[in-house]
Amino acid sequence: MIKLMKNWTKDEIRTFRTKLKLSQAKFGELVGTSGNYIFMLERGDRKPGKTLKILLNYIERELVEKEKGEGKHGKRHL
Repeated sequence: MIKLMKNWTKDEIRTFRTKLKLSQAKFGELVGTSGNYIFMLERGDRKPGKTLKILLNYIERELVEKEKGEGKHGKRHL
């Protein structure tokens, strides 16, 4: 089964960042960019490039797997 890459709208980025409980600066560090760039993405001034979308999809998938695995196999680290 092939999963399509999420488009990552400004609202999806903001929601994901707040779910991770990270500031824009810390989220920027996580994905290898600046907090100011995250600010611009969340305002809709910029759109994420393909590489950032791939990275966000990967982080999101790992988070989902972590949440699934905590109940059955103990804690996993992201």
